[in-house]
Amino acid sequence: MYRVTPLFFRAFSLVLAALSGAALSACSSGGNSDSSPMQPPAASTPPTPTTTTENFITAEYRRQAALEQINVIPAYEEGTLGNGAIVSIIDTGIDTDHPEFAGRIHPQSADLVIAGVVSPGDERPGGPDLNDDDDHGTPVASIIGAAKNDVGAHGVAPEATLLVFRVDDEGDDELSLLGAAISEAVDRTVNIGADVVNMSFGSNETSARDDFRNIVAFLKDNDVVTVLAAGNDGDADPDDSALGAFDVSGAPAAIIAGSVDSSNVISDFSNRAGEGADIYLVAPGELLSGVYPGAAADEVRVFSGTSASTPVISGAVALIRALWPNLTAEEAVDILLTSATDLGAPGTDPVYGRGLLNVGAAVSPMGGVSTSSITGSEVDPAALGATLSGAYGSSFSGLGDIVVLDSYNRDFRLSLDGLVSRSGPARFDLEGRYSPFNDHRYSSMALGDGWSMRMRLTARDRSASSLLNNQMAFAKGADPNADMYDRTLGFAVSGEIAGARLFTAQGFSAAAVDRMSNPTHATPFLSDSAFSDAFLPRGTDAVTALTRFQATKKISIDVLMTRGQDRDSQAERLRLAQGLPLDKPDIFVLRSGVNLALGRGVLRFEQGLRREKGAVFNARFGDGDGAATAYAAIEGAWPLSALWRLQGRFAAGLTFADAYGFDAFAADAPTLKTTQFSAAVSRAKLFSDADALWLGVSQPLQIEAGAIELMLPTGFDQKTETLIFTPVSASLAPQGRRLDFEAGYRLIAGPLGAVDINVLHQTFGGYGLSPETTALIRSRFDF
Repeated sequence: MYRVTPLFFRAFSLVLAALSGAALSACSSGGNSDSSPMQPPAASTPPTPTTTTENFITAEYRRQAALEQINVIPAYEEGTLGNGAIVSIIDTGIDTDHPEFAGRIHPQSADLVIAGVVSPGDERPGGPDLNDDDDHGTPVASIIGAAKNDVGAHGVAPEATLLVFRVDDEGDDELSLLGAAISEAVDRTVNIGADVVNMSFGSNETSARDDFRNIVAFLKDNDVVTVLAAGNDGDADPDDSALGAFDVSGAPAAIIAGSVDSSNVISDFSNRAGEGADIYLVAPGELLSGVYPGAAADEVRVFSGTSASTPVISGAVALIRALWPNLTAEEAVDILLTSATDLGAPGTDPVYGRGLLNVGAAVSPMGGVSTSSITGSEVDPAALGATLSGAYGSSFSGLGDIVVLDSYNRDFRLSLDGLVSRSGPARFDLEGRYSPFNDHRYSSMALGDGWSMRMRLTARDRSASSLLNNQMAFAKGADPNADMYDRTLGFAVSGEIAGARLFTAQGFSAAAVDRMSNPTHATPFLSDSAFSDAFLPRGTDAVTALTRFQATKKISIDVLMTRGQDRDSQAERLRLAQGLPLDKPDIFVLRSGVNLALGRGVLRFEQGLRREKGAVFNARFGDGDGAATAYAAIEGAWPLSALWRLQGRFAAGLTFADAYGFDAFAADAPTLKTTQFSAAVSRAKLFSDADALWLGVSQPLQIEAGAIELMLPTGFDQKTETLIFTPVSASLAPQGRRLDFEAGYRLIAGPLGAVDINVLHQTFGGYGLSPETTALIRSRFDF
């Protein structure tokens, strides 16, 4: 029977008592000699690490430099330290009394250099003994799974169970392992159900390649990953024992481990990838910290060799299979090979093979992710999400996480809250409304027979406007040098036919047309929400027609029909920041109104239908966005005295949306209830016959009620590989109320014009924002 050789270079020992965050000094290793213990450098204060759950960057972590080099912390943050995984270590035994392994040495660990396994005469003198007398199996085990206990240096998988088989021959002057004992260890590894077997040894004997091909094939057939050392001769190819793994047919379930230094340069001693490049990974293998037999709990040595890099990879396999026990050996190996960091020549190369072990990449989704609804239909997470407008406030929060699966059917958590963005409430837009770079010119003319026309030309100097507005102006690819002015033309025609007043407009917002034709909506307030119909489109590209006729002496009826795009500057800024197109929703509104004259007062009723495509109140939920809204309003104005006047408006709507972005998880889209109101009191002739005062409060359009009932995939059963669903109710109504308080004063300067002073105080209940106050002096004079 052949013999194999462990692949460690012994190195210096370090006493780590009283160490607090000190890094190991760079010590060279070579030969087979031990040095006397040396004191570590003085302790230094480590920088404060930042992690989301547990502080993994400890002094113990830093003492094992390989951990950072292989990017292991993402696996720990996923919730695993290897608990539940069994790592078989076929080697020279282990220090069974060392506290780094307390409680985690598998009870079926055994010394296999015994009668009935090895040839007569090769049995261990004095009988079986699992303890490591050769200073090899113990450091290998510690690199895999030394405990995370704030002492020494912890392993890659510090909570993994260690199934240790001692197979070394004490009777040989040169340390060697017995092939018969290795074969027995492989059989027991399979029978006990280990996840990975670590072979930090190699052989170039005549039959080694064939023998290890059979061993690895047997392990693969029984769903065990094999990690083999490449060898320490600096050769162009791995040892024959490692190349046996390359010869196994089908998808690989084994990895050949090469070594790199701390700079990710191939170690001088490490055999290169060569013929086995397709299954060859490199990992740190120089000056790794490990415990050794008989040492104190706080004492470690540094070791080098492919025997050191091999357990690094075995520990990574343990982490992967502990996180996802449903993975096959082939899948676990493919994940580690595919996720490796490319080194050397691009792609798989004869030196570094597939590259450097990268645990963080290995525990990240690969090959895209998907999930499914409770009905079993596939859901693309990329299609989920929502961009909310101010009407929703901070609603649609607390959705939690859902489970998504990658191409290996591994479960990951995706935050739904992270898929919901909010534009925030509409603030008073001083630049947009009164920019000095905007020029508005109006012209009115009589057309005869009671008909008249009004025109408005707006010119905006893009060269002087803000960067953000410049970006918005050219977001659709316009040439910024073609025209530095943005000109829009609006016109409105009004007249009378058969006793009905007609009004048509193009280039004015529907809200502006409503103000021009309805005296109760023409107010001096700054707030957009004051006495306006919030269900009308706000874009200036609207086409609007309105007709009004007198039904009786005290009753008049009007009908408005408009189609245009909505405008929400906050939502547009958010979409611009996200790199999304600025396409605006298309809205059609049909509204009727009844006005009842009550002496010096007036009472008005409205009812309307709003149909929108591309959004739901300026919120985007997906490609199928759209909604239908039925709404009604009551409005009135009453004189309190000869000089005081009271005015109020209240509107409410019911919205039936097509989708809310997560409709794959919902049986039905909910009905939204919306409100808007305004109230004001005004006084004429406060100080003179030519002035007026007004005080008011208004609420912009707000969602009052509506929740979407979701059945979300929140868990994953590893045994059955099925999603677990949980009902979640997601409210679309903000917790709080947005209000605008306003005071104003107007001084009329005769027929030439007027001066207005406004103070607007905006509160943002339900948004978590501080109130804002705007003071503005406006003047308008005609010449």
